[in-house]
Amino acid sequence: MESDQSPAFPPPVDREREYPMTGLRNQNPPGRGFWSLIREDRVTHESILTQGFWAVFANRLGNWRMGIGNPMLRLPFTWLYRCVYRWTHWTTRIELPYIVKIGRRVRIWHHGGCVLGACSIGDDVQIRHNVTIGLSNHGVPVHNLPIIQERVILGAGCAVLGAITIGHDSVVGANSVVSSDIPPFSLVVGIPGRVIKTLEGARETHVTVEKNAEKDAGSPAAS
Repeated sequence: MESDQSPAFPPPVDREREYPMTGLRNQNPPGRGFWSLIREDRVTHESILTQGFWAVFANRLGNWRMGIGNPMLRLPFTWLYRCVYRWTHWTTRIELPYIVKIGRRVRIWHHGGCVLGACSIGDDVQIRHNVTIGLSNHGVPVHNLPIIQERVILGAGCAVLGAITIGHDSVVGANSVVSSDIPPFSLVVGIPGRVIKTLEGARETHVTVEKNAEKDAGSPAAS
């Protein structure tokens, strides 16, 4: 007999133990090479002339070089990354260092004023201009950073602060300030940010996709 209670959200996260922002390993999405990811990012941003593409490119490059085991062979690519990162930061005004783990098809829609200091950013996240992701206060441990799950939309000017999780398929409204956990499929607005609506359409789509994936996995053709 199944329980009527939904599992607590978010699941417990030992951020200090799971903290990925050491900069000692390649955190690009597994299963795809560097140039394959870059081609996908170009398609996601629709052009290599968009500022968001270059911010993501610098992040991918910084992570890719960490897959080179020999420090001496890695050194020229470290210099290259630092130059590309500084150039991107100065010209796009988007701060996305390589120690931030980002998923696939992350899109930064407009340049200017973005400080994206998340612990991780999931697949298919969309970020508007002037978004701030980071610590909630000075002096707190650096691993107390937000986790942005898959398919989240961050509206223009919003701030997501502290050791919190923004649940997948949620939307954070423009100029909202979020400092507490947000469950999946939520519309969040205001200062402080509060959930005003559950996005049932997104939930239904998610459930349909999950069921179809399970059906495909169990079909004879998938064997």
